[in-house]
Amino acid sequence: MAMTEEQHKSVIIDCSGPQPQFYNAGSNRFCEDWMQAFLHGVEAGNPFLFRQVLENFKLKAIQDTNNLKRFIRQAEMNHYALFKCYMFLKNCGSGDILLKIVKVEHEEMPEAKSVVAVLEEFMREALD
Repeated sequence: MAMTEEQHKSVIIDCSGPQPQFYNAGSNRFCEDWMQAFLHGVEAGNPFLFRQVLENFKLKAIQDTNNLKRFIRQAEMNHYALFKCYMFLKNCGSGDILLKIVKVEHEEMPEAKSVVAVLEEFMREALD
């Protein structure tokens, strides 16, 4: 199922208490780590610090996406690279999201598509 075909749930933000509460919000380790960094940036009251945190977040997301794409190209020809790709996804904290992104981008490339399918299977087994 392509990323655009997935069921979307509305995220509800309840601001009635002292701390906002999120309902139906998905999360992973990457998001949780950066959320803490954003909260510390806001608490400091420094807009330049907040902007720097935001830029670092964007840079990290781009770097992780590019690394995964490079690993997938290598994994098309090398089983060790496939293992490295799996370990990267498992340890980066945003493997679930990155895998969805590359799945959509590599849909028309048979070799890369098969690598992504194997990675999805490995990630499912890791969660069980």
